[in-house]
Amino acid sequence: MAIHNPSRSLRLARVGLGAWLLIAGAALALSGGSEDSAQRHPEVLSLRADQRFICSAVKIGPQTLLTAAHCVVDARSGELMPAFRPAAEISLDNAPQQLSDKGAMTAVVDDILLPDAYREGLAKLADYRRQRLAELSSMASALPAEQLEQGLRMRYHFAERYPDIALIRLRTATPEIPVAEVDFTPLAAGAEVELVGFGCADLHRVSNRSSAARRSGWTRVIRVDAVNFYTEAGQKSDQAPSLCPGDSGGPVLYQGRVVGIHSVVYGLNARHGARSNMAVNLAPLANWEAWP
Repeated sequence: MAIHNPSRSLRLARVGLGAWLLIAGAALALSGGSEDSAQRHPEVLSLRADQRFICSAVKIGPQTLLTAAHCVVDARSGELMPAFRPAAEISLDNAPQQLSDKGAMTAVVDDILLPDAYREGLAKLADYRRQRLAELSSMASALPAEQLEQGLRMRYHFAERYPDIALIRLRTATPEIPVAEVDFTPLAAGAEVELVGFGCADLHRVSNRSSAARRSGWTRVIRVDAVNFYTEAGQKSDQAPSLCPGDSGGPVLYQGRVVGIHSVVYGLNARHGARSNMAVNLAPLANWEAWP
């Protein structure tokens, strides 16, 4: 992986658990962007398992992919999904238009690496869920267990606190897919960035989970914090791309280099989610020893 890194400071937010009693959010793609018909971003690919499109990802090393952690972790158990455990097989496809997993390459997973802060967050969430389930189950008017579980899943509040990224190490070589450069230079508000990912073209017409198209769009950074940064979306700026189901794990590019990974669309305000896109800020993670 090529790295441009003038600043390697590491700051990770530590905040409470009070707002985690929320419904799960969907994985996210680009609405308002344009299709990558010129194949400008062959380093951005789709992740598939069991013939189903899961998320976007970007290749950053000869056998290393970068994606969103929630794409590979089961939010209920806090464990890796079966498709992403060591020795499991996943399908990778960097074609700009994909109608199914036909033509995708099969790769064997070697390991999944998550930031320590994200693992810490998963452990705290698991403890909180156990405590809340015990409390709610003891109430005379307790809801059925499945309904209780539905109310105790992760949503954007979790990703606001812990860096929602994962490295996928592969046992399989993928020379057909080029490697993207990662840049840990801190971003500033106002920076022009490009969002890339697979998924829907219209927030009201979400693509099915077997087809996908790579899309990209330019927008502007609104603000940056120690875990994430936020970019203008369609309701805040005309023509700005908005995230929608399919794009989680896709890259944010600054001057052609990867500076962030798509997390959720809610951004600055849950009531105005489509006003901003939220991406994991890679700059504070420059010293993560897992980088290839």
